[in-house]
Amino acid sequence: MPESFDQIRQGYYESRCEAAVKALEKRWFDAKWFSNSERAVAAILDVIPEGSRIGVGGSVTVHESGLLEMLEERGDTIVTHKPDMEFEKNLEARKEAIACPYYLCSSNAITMEGELLNTDGVGNRAAGMFFGPETVIVLAGANKIVQNREEAFSRVRNVAAPANARRVGVNVPCVEKGRCVDCREPGNICRVSTIIMRKPMMTDMKVYLVAEPLGF
Repeated sequence: MPESFDQIRQGYYESRCEAAVKALEKRWFDAKWFSNSERAVAAILDVIPEGSRIGVGGSVTVHESGLLEMLEERGDTIVTHKPDMEFEKNLEARKEAIACPYYLCSSNAITMEGELLNTDGVGNRAAGMFFGPETVIVLAGANKIVQNREEAFSRVRNVAAPANARRVGVNVPCVEKGRCVDCREPGNICRVSTIIMRKPMMTDMKVYLVAEPLGF
């Protein structure tokens, strides 16, 4: 009996995740892949001890996975910034989050060569990924896996940035056009880009890939 469209799609995502994990492992990342987000969340809950203090970057993936609610229900403390915070409180939360022992985030793009590429407006999420927290856990869907750096930067400019600009409510051209126009607007959120080429020396960095689309 031929595979259904859902089975074909799932098999495709799984093969992408498996290949990316092998590349990440060669660059010393603690990388794993899971067939669905529920299994990935369960693995993260096993890694983080109950009662921990956990920083969270601005991540649609982490929020939509349901992980934060589970952490709060068992008594963990979540430190993150929120849109309705006053400026000083917002800035304080961003700094406090990357000083927590554990840090949860996603990545804008993960290459088949084993690199993580990220672009931020403020830079706190990008900074927290490679220095500050003792353990960083990157949760990402198969939709964020790309072939190389060129595709990674294209994904940031034409997929992640327009979607996230719309999410945070900034008035920049890519929101309307759905693609990057290399704008010089004050609300531009593409200001800091990082490429994590190998696991940072002093950070336990775990990359958990999920064989389904998650986040932007």
